[in-house]
Amino acid sequence: MKKWLTLVPVLFLTACAYSPIYTGKEQYSGSRFMLMTSPQHTLSYFVGSMTEDLIESNTSVTAQTPIAVTSFVDLQNLDATNWLGNSVSEGFINQFQQRGFKVVDFKTTGSIQVTQEGDFALSRDWKELSKEQQVQYVVTGTMVRQNDGVLVNARVIGLQSRIVVATAEGFLPADRIGRDLDTLDSMRTKDGVLIRSNPNIIRRDTIILRH
Repeated sequence: MKKWLTLVPVLFLTACAYSPIYTGKEQYSGSRFMLMTSPQHTLSYFVGSMTEDLIESNTSVTAQTPIAVTSFVDLQNLDATNWLGNSVSEGFINQFQQRGFKVVDFKTTGSIQVTQEGDFALSRDWKELSKEQQVQYVVTGTMVRQNDGVLVNARVIGLQSRIVVATAEGFLPADRIGRDLDTLDSMRTKDGVLIRSNPNIIRRDTIILRH
């Protein structure tokens, strides 16, 4: 009995040491046993922590309130985003839904488009989406490049009132993002068309991210 009690802490510590958390840069080193649960990216824990802050500071949204999540944008250019801004928004969709909130995915077309390249139900072309969405609040935010990482500010805003009902702030270290921050990869939309900026053009007032 004593031997069994001494083994439990050791096994517990071993599991913690090999927790399936990774940045996306290096090869996954977790054991086959740890794959019984989905490996988590550092970004997942970052967004999860900010979600808790939003819920804690929330003054209006309930679990039955329809909410939507938009791309997080460059603080210096509110019409532009990038792969990180879209990844953060996708993370918030997951985090809020897992906590029982009613999340509306407005990018759903309402049909399935079958093509040679694949089968698609989502779109970023506003002309393919419903003109009316049952959304009362929106989760959105900004990003700004700082030394060794990106500062992210998130907020929940009433679409009709424009009142901010929840806020959160977090710093995402560059070495935990999984992609280097040294070339431009911003995106914006114009007339329903997704436009990617020239990756060879570098400006100081944009978030710099690599493909």
